[in-house]
Order: sequence, then structure tokens, then C-alpha cells
Amino acid sequence: MKTLKKTLLASSIASVALASAMSVQASSFESVYKDGSIDLNLRLRSETSDVDNTKDAALANTLKTRLTVKSGSIFGLSALVEADNTTHLTDDFNSTQNGNSKYNKVVDPETTQFNQAYVQYSMEGTTLKAGNQRILLDNQRHVGGVGFRQDEATFDAVSVKSKIADATIFAAAANNRNNIKNENTEESIALINVKYAVSKELSTTAFYYGIDDTNAIDGLDFDTFGLSAKGSAAGIGFYAEVATQNKTTAAGGDFDSTYLNVSASKKIAGVKATLGYETFGSDGGDAAFATPLGTNHKFYGWSDTFLGGAGNNGIQDIYASAVTKVAGIKLVGQYHNFTSVEGSDPLGNEFGFVAAKKFGTYGASLKVAQYLASDFAEGLAEPKKDTTKVWLTGTAKF
Repeated sequence: MKTLKKTLLASSIASVALASAMSVQASSFESVYKDGSIDLNLRLRSETSDVDNTKDAALANTLKTRLTVKSGSIFGLSALVEADNTTHLTDDFNSTQNGNSKYNKVVDPETTQFNQAYVQYSMEGTTLKAGNQRILLDNQRHVGGVGFRQDEATFDAVSVKSKIADATIFAAAANNRNNIKNENTEESIALINVKYAVSKELSTTAFYYGIDDTNAIDGLDFDTFGLSAKGSAAGIGFYAEVATQNKTTAAGGDFDSTYLNVSASKKIAGVKATLGYETFGSDGGDAAFATPLGTNHKFYGWSDTFLGGAGNNGIQDIYASAVTKVAGIKLVGQYHNFTSVEGSDPLGNEFGFVAAKKFGTYGASLKVAQYLASDFAEGLAEPKKDTTKVWLTGTAKF
């Protein structure tokens, strides 16, 4: 009788345990789709590019459609798939792939692709991600996605991000970058970024970014080490960054250069004013600092005249900006003064302006950039010319 009772008790416990496990498993699988999401994003843009050269002014009307499907989590595992399409509504511009070379460039080729497709595992402050993914580090000067363009740049990578006390550690290894032209660069990339929150007013970052066999830019290899600090004191915000870069070429060239970016900002009567200095150093005019993985449109002026710097002589930029909001409209104005590092020759000035407004899940913006070339810049081997660009953008999220 005792044996029967024990058997019945054991069977009851096993049945309850099995039922509970099945319930938990069913609940977990159910959360995969219940906690998931489907987002549709549209970005309609009209962009003009008028350069003082022999090309015709460009007018690009493009539509970007993005569908993002994200699963819920099961035992820490989840997945995301993001598909992008860029369609040309007009074709009076050189996308670099449409053959319209008589026009100036607007680098938004027609594409249909998976922008991201990855699985990730998250547990106790650590996230491991594998697949095609967006990687945005710090201010994106060195590593970013160039999200302003209709085709974003992403990485085929394995990455890990972990928060330990006041430190956040990010590391990634990638074997390819899909750039804004939907081209695969097939390079070996190592990224390490460690951020430490010293206090509420101060954070510091140390980083290493390595690129081997960069086929997309003539077989150059890069090793970049840097430190940055961001914070505020006495009502003044500040940012300071210094980096060194070793660049080697397939032909055996070996060059060293430095990067510096310092700025201070102050909010006065609802206007945030910033004054700063940024430089891509030069190794005696033989090579200059470069950021081939960065969101470079954000820096050195929106006209993209100096998107890749200013050649081997390096470039210095003294910049100022003002940001405010009026009647819910964000207003941004900026100014840049450019000179070369080697020789301190004038390279021109640029002015930029943005007005942007959000309407719930909709948005609209006007953006203008005007670069005025110096006589010296116009006489370079790759001459810089007066450039005016205008963007009208509308966005919607469903």
C-alpha cells in the first residue's frame, strides 16, 4: 500500500511538473510572436545637388521603404529581419549606378535588400548578436551606418555588448560591410569600444578599430586607437577626443597620423551654441587620417565636399553651430571654416541650415548646405567647387 501511495505521489508530482513545463514552454513560444513587432517606415526625399562644374544640376526624388520584423524573446533568444527598398521616382541625377553621368551625384542607387538579419541572445546585461547588423558607436565618427542616405551601411558581424557596473563593453568581428551603394567590401574588421561612466557629469571611452585588406579603398589597412571624454562643468558641455592611426598600403607604405576633436557648448536663452575644432592629421603630406567606417556626412559640412577628408595634406575644421526650437520646429544652423594641415592653406567655408518638425509618427524637414571654395581649393589636383545642396524629406512610421 505504501509503495502504491509513493507511486501515485511520484506520478502526481511528475504530471504536475510536466504540465508546468509544457505551460511554461507554450507561454514562451507564444511570447515569440506576442512580444514581437512589425514596423513599416517610409522616407520620401527630394534632393538637389548644384556644383560649379561641367555637370548638370541633379534632382533626385527617391522613396525608401523599410519593413522591420522583430520577434519576441524565448529563453533569451530573439531575431530581427529588416528589408529595404529604394525606388527612383525621377532619374535626373547620377546615383553612381544608373549611368546618368552627365548629372552631379546623389548617391542613392535603386536597391532591394535585407538591411539587417540577425539572431541575438540576451541575458543579465549582455547581448550577443550574430548576422547582418547595424553598428553605431559613440558619435559615429569612426563607426556608423550613414543612416542619412537611403541605403544604410551595415556589417556582417558577430558582436557582444555587456554592461558591468559603470562600464559598457562592446566588441565585434566582421568580415564584410555592405555600404551605401549596396556593395560588399569584404574586409576583416575588429571593433573594441569600452565606455566608463565616471560620474553623472563625465563619461570616458577608449577604443580600437582595425581594418585589414580593405579592397574597397585600394588595399589599405588601418589600426586606430583613441580616447574620448564627454561631460559638463559649470553649465558648459564639453567633448574631447584624440586618436592615432597607422595606415599601411599593399605597396608597403607605412604612415602614422592623428585625429583631434574638441568642442564646448552652452545653452543660452533656449539656444544651444557650440564651438569646436576637428582635424584629420597628415604624415608629412604623404597620407592623412581617415574614417572609412564612419558616418562622415555628419562632419565637415553636409555638402559632403570633404566626405573623405582633403587628401594627403589633412584637413582642419573650425566649426560653430546653434540649435533651438520654435513652435515645435527644430532649427539648426552651422558654419565651417576649412584649412589644410600641411601648409595651413585655406580650403573654403560652408554654411548649413535645418528645419525639422515631428507630427506624431510623421515628420518633415528642410536641409540646406552651401560650400564656398577658396581659390586654393579650386586649384587642387582634385579641385573643390562651390556647391549647393537642398533636401526636402518626409517620413512616416506605421
